[in-house]
Amino acid sequence: MRFSRLSVLVRAAYAAMLAIAIAAGGATCRSAAAQESKLDDCRLTSRANPGDPAAALACGRALRRAGHPTEALAELRRGVAVGGARPDVVAELHWEAARTYGDRHDLPRAMASCKELEPRRGAGPDALPTPASHACVAMAYLSWQRATEALSEASASLAKEPGNYEARLAEGRAHELELKPVDAEVSLRAATALRPSALDGEEAHVALGRVLWKEGKRDEGVAELRKALQLDPSDPDALFELGSALAAAAPSAAESSRESQGLFERATRERPSFAEAWLALGSLRLAAGDLNGGKAAADAAVKSDHASVGALVLSGKIALATDHPDDALRAGQAALKIVANNAAAVLLVADANARKGEIDAALEAYQTAWGLDHADPAPLVHASQACHAAGRDTSARAFGAKAAQEFPNFAPGWAALGDALVGQKEIKAARDAYRKALGVSEGAIDRAAVAQRLAALQ
Repeated sequence: MRFSRLSVLVRAAYAAMLAIAIAAGGATCRSAAAQESKLDDCRLTSRANPGDPAAALACGRALRRAGHPTEALAELRRGVAVGGARPDVVAELHWEAARTYGDRHDLPRAMASCKELEPRRGAGPDALPTPASHACVAMAYLSWQRATEALSEASASLAKEPGNYEARLAEGRAHELELKPVDAEVSLRAATALRPSALDGEEAHVALGRVLWKEGKRDEGVAELRKALQLDPSDPDALFELGSALAAAAPSAAESSRESQGLFERATRERPSFAEAWLALGSLRLAAGDLNGGKAAADAAVKSDHASVGALVLSGKIALATDHPDDALRAGQAALKIVANNAAAVLLVADANARKGEIDAALEAYQTAWGLDHADPAPLVHASQACHAAGRDTSARAFGAKAAQEFPNFAPGWAALGDALVGQKEIKAARDAYRKALGVSEGAIDRAAVAQRLAALQ
């Protein structure tokens, strides 16, 4: 459950609901949480017990986590309507409704649901904030990326109830938004300690794992994410974050790539509208040469989120890989209409123009992409490759040299520089560049092809 203090009454209600489900021969609603394939069981259990708000709560939560917010809200409202005799369960229903509105970035309605957690002062309209309502409001602010307000509400909750799990979790997530990983780690570790083995404690492990692996603590982060999946093997967010951690930790390792793909596939099964998971899955499939699988994932990502720049860029990359540069160009331009000056979209436009033979337009876009993101060597490397293909080896050498200078451990930059130097008949320098490409560890190259080009220069 996701309320700070569960009453014995709520636990009893859940036990009764689970017993009904088991007796009916179906899976429990808790085990079906976020499992798209099991949602029908939850729906049936809830409909078979129309007067049980706990059944509505469990199914509403499962629907929310599976990406069905409208149906989830209808289920939660039904639970509130029949839950008058169970105030603790009703409080949980309001909390879950706030989460659902938060997922939809509807802050006013999320705040209104949190307000329902506050007891009234007599017969008047005034209400008394509680640790639970402060924690709920903190969560609502996080859905709008408003870390300052979330921290204020979390602090108000923790001042009254230091052991409030939801408030400590919100505090950690707010620190993460503020790019304060050390503070985030402290808060999230405290949150995991409050519910070390509870069925509903996986969210803190997910957040902590994400903070750790993004800060370079790969093994610790992966361990936390695996703990989250031990608590709930079907949590789509845990599946996605673990897949991301493994893919980022060893992007060229086949074993990690296979496990990441499997995790992303499971995440999309549990939540078919999970655009980020589809996007990550499509990117891995494209890198593995599975163009049909990559296109299917890209199409699913666009369907899940029409405004996803990443999904449009991925679809454009696949169009390029299948030799459809005009489609790639359209995808890049569509992405730029959503987010102007997006570096990945500009790079896609550059690559599409280069493939079409529009080298001047491509170079202008490559320079723009590099200016937008100095942490990405791709614009420099691709510009060098495009110039070399167009017979402009002086420019190819300049771009390649810049890539090698800025990213000395990035193999594709050295390989591109070697190609440009060959074009300029600078054989000794080309050999050195190829040797460097084979000797550094970052970036993917066709090592056999580079070695063959080097051997031809001996």
